[in-house]
Amino acid sequence: MSNLYQIDSETKERIRKFRISTSRADTIKALPLKIEPKPSYKIVIEEDELEELDEADGLADYGEALPDNSPRYVLIAYPLTNKDGIKQTPLILIYWIPQTVVSQEWKMLYAGALELIRNECGTSKLVEVTSGLEDDSDVEELIAQIETR
Repeated sequence: MSNLYQIDSETKERIRKFRISTSRADTIKALPLKIEPKPSYKIVIEEDELEELDEADGLADYGEALPDNSPRYVLIAYPLTNKDGIKQTPLILIYWIPQTVVSQEWKMLYAGALELIRNECGTSKLVEVTSGLEDDSDVEELIAQIETR
């Protein structure tokens, strides 16, 4: 099934540059990825959402920037300070799949490509978001999942 999806060299290079450029970021940075529809199933960076996420003030704004009817992957660089006072910016993959996504085909496509994306992005942490981040409690729960080791 991994042959179903393609990640072109340009997308791979942008992921690599994102990983390098955000290693010491002071603010949350995001790179949204989507799967293009048939026949290609190519995994690409969603440029419109990238602009909106760049302007977002925090994770609370992601619910408005990301679609409520389609899954997405969002690679984020999340700056935090550990208990020893050391600043870190881990890379985390958010698997955005709000409950309002009705297409079973899209749910299956995104679930099938998850490990491919995770390996390409080189993240060790995956957080699944199904809430849509509409309430403060949803955002707080996401932050707690991100910040736990």
